[in-house]
Amino acid sequence: MVKRCAWGLCNTDDRYPERLFGGVKFIPFPKPRRQRDKCLRWIERCGRIPEQLNVNIVDGNKNLYVCSKV
Repeated sequence: MVKRCAWGLCNTDDRYPERLFGGVKFIPFPKPRRQRDKCLRWIERCGRIPEQLNVNIVDGNKNLYVCSKV
């Protein structure tokens, strides 16, 4: 499964590793069942509209990541 960044307008993914400069890593999004407060903070700080990113979407998606690209 392709890892895609959920942060703001970032469109980084791992389909083409040669395009990832500087050792970009993908950090899995915290799951609301285990770390609800942390998950809600991440959702808020990602800056996406609620229809694109909310607790229900995160809970049902094990392939949701944030990249370490600066």
